Amino acid sequence: MHGRTWGAALVLLTLIASLLASSPAHAAPGLQVDLPQRAFVGTTATLRGEVVDLPDPAAGTVTVARRRDGDWVVVSSRRPSDDGRFSFRLGVLRGRHDLRVRLTHPDETVQTVVTLTGARAESRLRLGGPSSVVDGRRIRLTARWRTQDGRALTGRVRLERRRAGQSRWHRVTTVKVRSGSGSVRTRPRRDLRYRLRAGGTRIVLAGRSGPLRVDNRPPGTVFRRPSGAPRPRVRLPRQRRAYVLGANASVSTIPGRVWRSMKGRSWHRGCPVSRSSLRLVRTSYYAYDGYRRRGVMVVHAGVAKQTRRALRDLYRAKVPIRSMYRVDRFGWSRRLNGANDMRSMAAGNSSAFNCRSVVGAPGRRSPHALGRSIDLNTWENPYRSGWGLVPNAYWDSRTRPRAFVYRSRSHQVVRIMARHGFGWLGSADWQHFQYVGSGARTMPTPEHFHD
Repeated sequence: MHGRTWGAALVLLTLIASLLASSPAHAAPGLQVDLPQRAFVGTTATLRGEVVDLPDPAAGTVTVARRRDGDWVVVSSRRPSDDGRFSFRLGVLRGRHDLRVRLTHPDETVQTVVTLTGARAESRLRLGGPSSVVDGRRIRLTARWRTQDGRALTGRVRLERRRAGQSRWHRVTTVKVRSGSGSVRTRPRRDLRYRLRAGGTRIVLAGRSGPLRVDNRPPGTVFRRPSGAPRPRVRLPRQRRAYVLGANASVSTIPGRVWRSMKGRSWHRGCPVSRSSLRLVRTSYYAYDGYRRRGVMVVHAGVAKQTRRALRDLYRAKVPIRSMYRVDRFGWSRRLNGANDMRSMAAGNSSAFNCRSVVGAPGRRSPHALGRSIDLNTWENPYRSGWGLVPNAYWDSRTRPRAFVYRSRSHQVVRIMARHGFGWLGSADWQHFQYVGSGARTMPTPEHFHD
């Protein structure tokens, strides 16, 4: 019984083997697809594929669909080439997306699903410009904005700045960038660091440029204290920078705020001039540090125009002036019965009106009480008073630096002041210029004038 069963099984296996040997081999058809897993948003990714193990692949159609909200949306379709190859250029969207590749053929329909992730590229921002600028001038800054793979970008980026030594950045303006390039003009008024900052967009991440250092340099000559020379005993803050080009000199009546400060200091009851007889002269000047700064003087209305013109010409000649504050800044002096001119001189300050007594001659009224006298660069040009040389004796015998040491009637400052009616006292009072009218190249004898 068992022998007959095993024999029948053997016959059946032999029959099956013979049938398989006589049938032709045929592998299942399919698709081979190649696609980058990751690409930048806004670019295109190339999907390449090949139809394998299928006769006449060009008879079929390959369709690419993207899954959107759970449904498949056809993106593109085409026929393979005769050798079965095909390719598609697909726009890259942000995020992870499934793509279905389907081959529809008269003999077979096959498909496969691949994944493409769209990522935003990094920003590449570059800021260009000069490393220094003369104060008051504008500079041109250039902006370059590209993706990390080199694509030029269009949009708006923010220009920011911060002062040297500070950590906080401040917005300056917005720069329009077209096809990767843009520019802007700005006027740095101090040493600054600039940078560009871009927000993120649909295709690019937020980014910023490296800092660009721009050093602000003075437009005038920098004068330094000679070796061994004493420095002023009274320190003053630097006056604010001038923003308008030129001397920008002006004359006005005395504002209320200024008058309140003058009362009880540079003006008091018993003064020979009233508020209505005085004028405030504002002007730009070149300070010892080479920068253009704004200064003020109070003078008599009768010489205000001449003072304005003289200060304008001093500016044009780039004559250095240490400071130009109103003398009431230095407070009341009981000794002088007016604003403290001793402190003003000890600071090297230039000033005009001061209703006070003569320095070194208490009780004798100073010509400054009339508002027709101007003292310039008092620290380096001392006054020979009844109390001795003030504010110091060091500079009396010095003739250098000539720019701010007045020792000759041929000196540029003396000639400019004389041209506008201000005579110079010379060795009796190096700092003092007194209005005497036109043709002021000569002055009355010094005993007629006391500072």
